[in-house]
Amino acid sequence: MYNFILQILIMTSLAVLIYLVARTIPRIDENVTLSVPRNSFFDKLVSKVPLEKFDLMFDNLLEKILRKFKIIVMKLDNILTKWLSGFKPSAFKDKNIRPSIFDNQDSAIINKTEEDKKE
Repeated sequence: MYNFILQILIMTSLAVLIYLVARTIPRIDENVTLSVPRNSFFDKLVSKVPLEKFDLMFDNLLEKILRKFKIIVMKLDNILTKWLSGFKPSAFKDKNIRPSIFDNQDSAIINKTEEDKKE
């Protein structure tokens, strides 16, 4: 019951925040331009830096790093799968040998019918 009340309070406060933000958005004018003097040395230096090239280089580097990380994770997954398969009994490692859910008489009948079908 307490969790339900807390969830209602959180959702209500979130709704109030969204309502307040929605009321203040029309007051903001999009066409306002701020005229900041660019006479300082730092502003001139920053304006000469090719930020688009740095952004592309960063994107390429990030992509390469993520691809290599993906390969490492896949290799780790394969290693863990092999390691976990070592815990299985040796009778079940071969996929062709599976435990029978029938008793011995029924499995003998099924094996005979399978042999007859092969012939």
